[in-house]
Amino acid sequence: MKIISERAMKDRMSDYFREVEATGEELLVTKDGQLVLKIISYHRYYDEVESQPIDLGKN
Repeated sequence: MKIISERAMKDRMSDYFREVEATGEELLVTKDGQLVLKIISYHRYYDEVESQPIDLGKN
């Protein structure tokens, strides 16, 4: 699990997204010292929680 600031997320968002996708490691994002986001790979989430994939088609 990696913890980063909101500013770091803004500066390197694409890099962090690729890292989460490649490693499956959680990414926690803080703002003013408080946790505001937890980013995990969809595949990891699906394996742990979901029983069916989410339909991302247009409504």
